[in-house]
Amino acid sequence: FFFDLKVAAMSSDREIRTYLANKGVPAMIDQMVMSCVQAKPDDPAEFFKEYLSGNIPRQPASGQQKSMKAGRPGVTVGRQRGAFINWSQVSSKLPTGRDPESKAKRKTLFEQFDPNGNGYLSLAEVDKGLRDVLQLDELFYCKPAIMRAFQAAKGANTNSKAALGDDYVTRSEFRLLLVYLRRYFELWVMFDDIDTDDDRRVSYDEFVQGLSKIETWGVKCYYPDQTFKAIDIDGHGMILFNEFADWGIKKQLDLEDDDDDEDEVFEEQTRGQANGNGKQKAAPPRGGPPKRGPPSTAKGTIDWKKISAALPAGKSKLENAKRDELFSLFDPNGNKYISLAEVDKGLRDILHLDEVFDCKPAIMRAFQAAKDVNTNSKARLGKDYVTRSEFRVLLSYLRKYFELFVMFDRIDTGDDRRINAQEFADAVGMLKTWGVNISSPYTEFNNIDKNGGGQILFDEFCHWAIPKALDLEDDDD
Repeated sequence: FFFDLKVAAMSSDREIRTYLANKGVPAMIDQMVMSCVQAKPDDPAEFFKEYLSGNIPRQPASGQQKSMKAGRPGVTVGRQRGAFINWSQVSSKLPTGRDPESKAKRKTLFEQFDPNGNGYLSLAEVDKGLRDVLQLDELFYCKPAIMRAFQAAKGANTNSKAALGDDYVTRSEFRLLLVYLRRYFELWVMFDDIDTDDDRRVSYDEFVQGLSKIETWGVKCYYPDQTFKAIDIDGHGMILFNEFADWGIKKQLDLEDDDDDEDEVFEEQTRGQANGNGKQKAAPPRGGPPKRGPPSTAKGTIDWKKISAALPAGKSKLENAKRDELFSLFDPNGNKYISLAEVDKGLRDILHLDEVFDCKPAIMRAFQAAKDVNTNSKARLGKDYVTRSEFRVLLSYLRKYFELFVMFDRIDTGDDRRINAQEFADAVGMLKTWGVNISSPYTEFNNIDKNGGGQILFDEFCHWAIPKALDLEDDDD
């Protein structure tokens, strides 16, 4: 490595930057090497030791306004965050159209990218083509964007009979490669603008600080904490570019100053997702096996305002926007269906409504009622899952069935999830405050106990209570 650097030290800054970018070195090494190039020491190894020991000031390379990391857009020209990018020029050099002129340009371009004429493009050939053929330096230095685009495109044509098709980009995949390059470069520019400390990771603080920018790109985050966790797939507390790109494509983020008018990458990547069944493991219980009894708050004070605010079931524009974001958070695989397990997990991990999460009978009733609401739905799996058009009703049902469960639980003094005749008779006073007068409790009990088992179950209680419009006196609906 030291020998390579001695060779690189005799080259231009541009060649050194290219060398470092191809090595994929982290930002600190990039900065250290450029400092070494400027200092021109007789012994680079000794210089590195002194540099890492802190005896040599760490400062940006000559002519740069700030530290530059290998692979940063426009690194050779010292691109400032938010600097102008000629998107029209970038798009014109990546002919993705389906018209005859674009096809002819693409044919010539593929041949220029494929100097050995074997009909396959390697990652190195794509990399070299961006620099030497298209001379798109701003894209050439975005190695993460190039890598993502290459990986996405090389497996696109599943019907290809090419022997090496799975590892290289073929001619039939070349148009999609250009589409991906344009899209992932745009996503990298967004990611880089949020990544203010240039470590190729976005922390929670950086994400929150970048919310105003994200809003200009088309997404308003009403749940920043939950959204950050949803993007951070590996759960390490930092958003990586791959994670940001997956989320950005799903959300169709769009820079306000670029020139595109459609997101073909979104269409390509979501085409297969709708075929998934949305199955997901149920949320595991916390702190050991699940409790048989209801949550302790059911018989105590419940923050109804918090619950109502967390379940935006209204029809205002604000609540519609919140609900749209919440649906996406509940639907992590993006297949536009929400399973019972995803609802369960969302209540706990996204909304943090532990009191509702622990009320499994209420969740089950709400889910079963909501998933069949839209009888006109043409969704293939609509009968078994909650779709976006049914999500508002689901939230409304969750709120209502939780309230009914709280009533049921207050009557069920034995905490066995059943109400016997004596418990029902003893609750006549409570029932009156909830809006129903009962003159003959035992007769009414028998009317509710449809299966004649001598106990009122939660389902039976709900069937009776909903037409009666029972309403807790201490809630806020």
